[in-house]
Amino acid sequence: MLESRNKLIAAIAVNALVVVLEAVAMAHGIQRHGVAGNFVYYTEWSNLFGGIACALCLVEEIRMLKSGGNQRISRTLSWMKYASSCCLLMTLFVVAFVLAPMLNSIGRPGYYLMFVDGVKLITHLGAPLLVTGSYILFEADRAMTLQQSLVGFAPTLVYAAVAYPCNITRVWDGPYPFFQVWNMPIWQSIAWFIALFVLSFALCQIPRLLSRIGSLNN
Repeated sequence: MLESRNKLIAAIAVNALVVVLEAVAMAHGIQRHGVAGNFVYYTEWSNLFGGIACALCLVEEIRMLKSGGNQRISRTLSWMKYASSCCLLMTLFVVAFVLAPMLNSIGRPGYYLMFVDGVKLITHLGAPLLVTGSYILFEADRAMTLQQSLVGFAPTLVYAAVAYPCNITRVWDGPYPFFQVWNMPIWQSIAWFIALFVLSFALCQIPRLLSRIGSLNN
């Protein structure tokens, strides 16, 4: 975690940038979809989570800078930043390897629509990279174990616990194709469920392991 004054200043700058970008993206999403329509999307929740985590880290790091800078950020905030980076990585990977290819397969410019159009450059690419990179460089709990990495898996589990019942009861239609249980055989829904949860847990290991590798090289 943070130790030097220069790293602290860099962390403050990156977290402030993420907060501003997320505020812009969130305002755009609410304006476009409305509050209720906006927050059926995992993307929006993961970006909101990332924005809040960065905002809390920003406040703590400013306080640390004012008091001398030779401190460590709390484990609670470190793990919150970690969990938000895991959620945002899930957004990035699902968009890159599932949603964009699906659009391409029906003749639409999937990667443009998913990574460039509107504020998606922020929500689908910029925020995942900035939040994950800043966690690894500045706020990581480098002793985090495989078992502890379940903290990064939990928010995705909570979202799925809402999304699947809402689709089964037809309260929601998606918002992603793999949640549309009425439009596919049961075996396909189960396969999607397993694949997404394996992916989510695997992605939780990326920031955990990279931060540990970084600590060994220091």
